[in-house]
Amino acid sequence: MQRFLTSSAVALIAGAVPALAEVTPGQVWTNLASYYSDMGYDIAIGSRDEAGQNLTLNDVTITTEADYGKTVITVPKINLTQTGDARVRTEFDGDILLTSEATGEDAEDLPAFDIVISMPGNEMVSSGEPEDMLHEVTYPTLKMALDLGDEIVTDAEAPFLITVNDVTGTYRAVEDAGRLLTYDFKAAGLDLAVSMNEPEGEDGQPGEGKITANAKVDGLSSTGSMTIPEGDFNMAERPDQALEAGMKADGTFAMGGIDGTANYSGTNAEGAAESGDVTYTAGKSDLVFSMSGDGLTYEAGAEGSQMEIASSDLPFPVGYAIESAKGALTFPISAADAPQPFTLSYALEGLTLADAIWNLFDPQEQLPRDPANLTLDLSGTALVRQSLFDPSFGQQMQDYAEQMETAEPGTEIAPPPSPFQPKALTINKLSLQAVGVDAQVTGDLTLPETEGQMPFGTVEGSFTGVNGLLDKLVSMGLLPQEQVMGARMMIAMFARPAEDNPEQLNTTLELREDGSIFANGQQVK
Repeated sequence: MQRFLTSSAVALIAGAVPALAEVTPGQVWTNLASYYSDMGYDIAIGSRDEAGQNLTLNDVTITTEADYGKTVITVPKINLTQTGDARVRTEFDGDILLTSEATGEDAEDLPAFDIVISMPGNEMVSSGEPEDMLHEVTYPTLKMALDLGDEIVTDAEAPFLITVNDVTGTYRAVEDAGRLLTYDFKAAGLDLAVSMNEPEGEDGQPGEGKITANAKVDGLSSTGSMTIPEGDFNMAERPDQALEAGMKADGTFAMGGIDGTANYSGTNAEGAAESGDVTYTAGKSDLVFSMSGDGLTYEAGAEGSQMEIASSDLPFPVGYAIESAKGALTFPISAADAPQPFTLSYALEGLTLADAIWNLFDPQEQLPRDPANLTLDLSGTALVRQSLFDPSFGQQMQDYAEQMETAEPGTEIAPPPSPFQPKALTINKLSLQAVGVDAQVTGDLTLPETEGQMPFGTVEGSFTGVNGLLDKLVSMGLLPQEQVMGARMMIAMFARPAEDNPEQLNTTLELREDGSIFANGQQVK
């Protein structure tokens, strides 16, 4: 399924932006077709008309098909015209249709869909030399209308409609011992419109509910590059082989502020009317990624966001706000005999809940309502036995799922071995501040290969405000006194007060290879 959607996404982007161009229209098309072939697509042309220095291609279809699905891009007409100054102008004439459907035994569970791509006034002007071409793209309006077929009925233009405005950018293709592709695109904004009617029920009666949503993004930008090594690679089917040969990709993506609303209206199971409204705003966000045989790297961040939900099922609106959120991940993807490093980090700052939510359980405002913060910083090593992009692993998982579905009750079926096995984990920082509690945790753990054996190592923690929180929960009536006494006894087993601050509890946990556990030097297991 993942490869199916990835292939469809690649097809959509490729259908909107030609990848290569040459000095003459004929050479433009030859290299464009070669690019699609490298990506695993079959190309067919209904008719070809060459008049002077102009080339017109009619009814062009670009198809990829595998055991998991089929995707077809249909372009009514492509006009490639000499501009008279050693450049070539490419225009897509008519709407581009992308159809995608799943195949195989799980096809019934996955909806087929169509995407109609409209680009009025589009053009791409190519210049340079055959081995070093620069393409300048202008799309005044780019519309993508998604239709999920009979499953989704709507009175609107399409159930999902994305409109990108004022798209401009450059795309450069350099051939030298392979290919280097670079791009830089910008758009003034993006509008999203969703309109769906509730599907009919099992009794065949039409649903009465309707969902509508609208969102607006203020500005988009994307830059990046891809190095394609020499050789015959089908990157849609076997990206692992291309990565082993030296394929690399990196890029950035940024969005401006977001404003969105959503509404639902209909009836519940008892036939009573129900409705709901959602409003959402967010600040700027960005994403940086890179991929090569050495691994995957992602880093993303977003500025303040707010959401409020009002529903006929709730007595009052509820909402939350976040000052900022960011995360990063580095992950090995290629097989190797030795363990490889990985990292994971996440930081959530300034999480606040609406007072209406707090008042449900704390009407007297006894608990601190200061913004909550969470920080997670992990690193470690892992053994990668098989490339994570190797399609054979996906096939093994599919075979395992089919065996589980058809197996007799009580039959034990071993899952395929995981290609990714963590070997060591370091908790550089785990920090949480909420409701007056401040928790800080660090540690180093070794993860054994033997199934069922517990990790071993040392974990240290410092906790402030726990006793005060327990006292307030008792006074609020949320916890009985006898339960709190049991909790304090458990805390005393694993933590001890700091000498200079009785409100601070410290603990050092030793998890040993024999399965025993020591807390602050005392064996507890």
